[in-house]
Amino acid sequence: MISFSNILTEIKLVFLQGGPVLWVMVVLSVILYGLIVSTWIGLHKVKQEIHALDESKVSYQDAKSIECDVAIFELDRFAWVKRRLPMIAVLVAAAPLAGLLGTVFGMFVTFNGLASQATARPIDSISMGISSAMITTQAGLFMAIPGAILLAILKSQTNRVSGYLEQKMYQHTVKMKGVSV
Repeated sequence: MISFSNILTEIKLVFLQGGPVLWVMVVLSVILYGLIVSTWIGLHKVKQEIHALDESKVSYQDAKSIECDVAIFELDRFAWVKRRLPMIAVLVAAAPLAGLLGTVFGMFVTFNGLASQATARPIDSISMGISSAMITTQAGLFMAIPGAILLAILKSQTNRVSGYLEQKMYQHTVKMKGVSV
């Protein structure tokens, strides 16, 4: 049976083996997934605001005022979500690159162990370098793959909400002109 203290010991060992690059990757991961969650929450709030539009209270004089209100809503509320998507994409792309940086760092340790004849056991530093290289590579992929999937879903949802907002604008325009939808 695996105890909680054994799990903590293993996690501590992984972080020690991963080196400083792994710590940077953890910070990068927290920022990435924090942005994804906050953007998702913001998109959900935008959806709620669009659904909450009470069409009975809206009385537009012309199509330009409808377009103006939709544009203001888009720039004021919806742009907040859209502005975060490129940053999320950059962080998703940076995750495997950070893993590659850790791989290079681990290989330096490995080659240093190979080159040093003065140490009694160069195999220890070689294995430590390979371990560091593999841990950071795995961590980079572990961060990037779910992040890329979540980003794709988030972009799809953003496009869907954008289409729904355009549909609402069209419905208001048609209603204002007196045509039944």
